[in-house]
Amino acid sequence: MAYKPSMRRSRVTADLELNITPVMNLMVVLIPLLLLGVEMVKLSIVEIDLPPASAGAGDAANEKNPEKEKEKKLGLKIAITSDGISLATASAVMSGEQGEGPTIPIQADGEQNLDLLKDKLVEIKKAIADKGFKDKNTAIITAGKNIEYQVIINILDTIQSYEDDKGDIQPLFPQVNFGQVVI
Repeated sequence: MAYKPSMRRSRVTADLELNITPVMNLMVVLIPLLLLGVEMVKLSIVEIDLPPASAGAGDAANEKNPEKEKEKKLGLKIAITSDGISLATASAVMSGEQGEGPTIPIQADGEQNLDLLKDKLVEIKKAIADKGFKDKNTAIITAGKNIEYQVIINILDTIQSYEDDKGDIQPLFPQVNFGQVVI
């Protein structure tokens, strides 16, 4: 004997058409608003050279090639510490105003004095102009382990170029190498 199907199981299906007009209107408004609200990021790249893997390899190369010994090298080093910024060349270390400590002491608010750094580097650049230094566009940056990354980036931006007396942009020390910090 066959049982009659229950009336509760039967459903009436109706063909419904979805109205997507409100969703499309919402997208037409939201997409331009989202595009306007996006912060456009400008990326810039500074080419740097890492310190050599071993110092011994460079010394052996200099012994074989005596011409390299005759080349004049500036060897500008910028050491960033929590006390300030010290500037040194291959032949001398620039002293600060008090004679001791970093060349450019840290400001009272705890920030590095980037304007004074640029002024000192411009003085160095003008002093070495037409002296025949091979590395006149190179600076070696070293930083202590407690220095924030943003401070290093700000110094990299500062040492790239300067505006001369005529208003032209001139390269300051655009070739940057990173040195090793020995503690």
